[in-house]
Amino acid sequence: MGVQKLHYLGAALAAFAVYLAPQDLDPRESYDVKAYHLDLRVDPAERSLAGSVTMDAIVLRGPLEKVVLDLTANHSVDGVTHAGKELSFDHAGDQVTCTLAEPLEVGAVFSLAVAYTRSQPAELRSGQRRRRGAVLWAETPSGAPWVGTSCQGPGAHAWWPCKSNFFNPEDKPERLKVDLTVPADLYAVSNGTLAGTTDAGDGWTKYSWEHNYPLETYTVTANIAPYVVVEKELELPGIDHPVSFIYYVLPENEVKAAVQFRDVPEMLRIYSEAFGPWPFPESKFALVETSFWGMEHSTAVAYGSTYPAWCAETGAKDRYAGRNRFFDYILIHESAHEWWGNAVSAEHWGHFWIHEGFGTYAEGVYVEMTQGRERADEYFAGQVKGSLNPRGSIYRGDDPESGAAYSGLIYSKGCSVLNTLRHYVDNDDLWWEALRTFNLRHRYGNATTEDFRAVVEELTGRSWERFFDEWIYGVGAPMVTGAVTVADGRVVVDVSCKGNGATSFQVPLDLAWREAGVERTRRIWLEPGANVVQWEGQPEDLRVAHLARVLGKHDVRVTK
Repeated sequence: MGVQKLHYLGAALAAFAVYLAPQDLDPRESYDVKAYHLDLRVDPAERSLAGSVTMDAIVLRGPLEKVVLDLTANHSVDGVTHAGKELSFDHAGDQVTCTLAEPLEVGAVFSLAVAYTRSQPAELRSGQRRRRGAVLWAETPSGAPWVGTSCQGPGAHAWWPCKSNFFNPEDKPERLKVDLTVPADLYAVSNGTLAGTTDAGDGWTKYSWEHNYPLETYTVTANIAPYVVVEKELELPGIDHPVSFIYYVLPENEVKAAVQFRDVPEMLRIYSEAFGPWPFPESKFALVETSFWGMEHSTAVAYGSTYPAWCAETGAKDRYAGRNRFFDYILIHESAHEWWGNAVSAEHWGHFWIHEGFGTYAEGVYVEMTQGRERADEYFAGQVKGSLNPRGSIYRGDDPESGAAYSGLIYSKGCSVLNTLRHYVDNDDLWWEALRTFNLRHRYGNATTEDFRAVVEELTGRSWERFFDEWIYGVGAPMVTGAVTVADGRVVVDVSCKGNGATSFQVPLDLAWREAGVERTRRIWLEPGANVVQWEGQPEDLRVAHLARVLGKHDVRVTK
């Protein structure tokens, strides 16, 4: 029985167990969120955040008597209303349980508004790991307020009440509104398009943003600083009208940004051609300078890198030079998430690699399209060290929380396995079609590893069950060692294929040579253990072709 078949059997048994014990069902799964409206006043001087969040939802399981939301304990809930009535509620731990005045039946649409204050704000200072907090209160180099949010690690409920995708990634709201009231000498940036600004009086301005696309709650963002706003229009493949490209940077970095972000049109073109047209054409592509390194906020990508192109032009020191060796890491990686993670999201966090593995693979695609395939091979070779864990699996389990699923393996091994699968498929036209089809088919929704497998099988016309069992659900990586010998008119392939962990692997060994002036190739499918293959021939320039594109540690020598 295949590993994923066992996975599905386990899931079926779990579902049956839930059926037998409905009291154990996640109460947040009783409703589906349609929209959020955040209306917040952000005071940098007081380092305070207060306001309300309105959630529009539909009842999935009824009668619904209580609505459960996520909100960490360092917030004060000031009141909850529904249909104009104040509701009783209990804020225990990181959940707010609201008791409805009357039960709601399946199919009922309702709005719930939570007024709250962020008390005892957990600061996230520049240089700290973003998973330690959600709101960063900082200052620009000139001493102005500089506020940002980043919450993939702790979850969106670390700064606003919601059905947090930290626990329920499958429930992406269809639309979002964010109103940010801030001091009038500052500018507030959020997701989507700027619907307008309003004088809020007493030296405050309200910025109203609207994002009319589904998104994960952790990609909702608020950024406040004395930003310089630079806007351009780009013609992008597959879109019949110009797309707004906007960057919001500190005044002292406007020149740096003008140099660095010259790469953006080409990057967006490459991703659009490889993965499908820009996913949010009625919105914007934006980069927002932040005091932390970066984050994939939807249509408002957080950028806190060092402007490496400007550093290269001016001779300035780049403290992230190692990460920026092939490209501006934050720009290229976080922007890729607009396709992988933001447009297509994991159905549950066991499939987290759809975000980070595909996002990291996009880096290699960018290198290939700008610097060539050989340079991309160098890039993927750099991912091998972090991918050889003999115990770690890309698949992170059946419906874990985001924090439990997170691992560096979903980045390095995730992208390496995609590069490996491309080599196995051995047809680039089908490979690029598979990536585009997968993205477009599941765009604005959620997907699983098996959804991707289905696309690959559909387009290639063959089963990839074994590959996914070994590479996605299995552990470790293969080690191919041995020799290919040419002697006395005979070619002898004598190699061993062994996994470095509990999983065994089938690996293609490609040989290339010239014979009688004609270029020839042969693919040998290696099975676990010893493999001996031989044939008669007089090959010239016999060589092993691109075995390094298969993740693992390999040493196959050609001898005469």
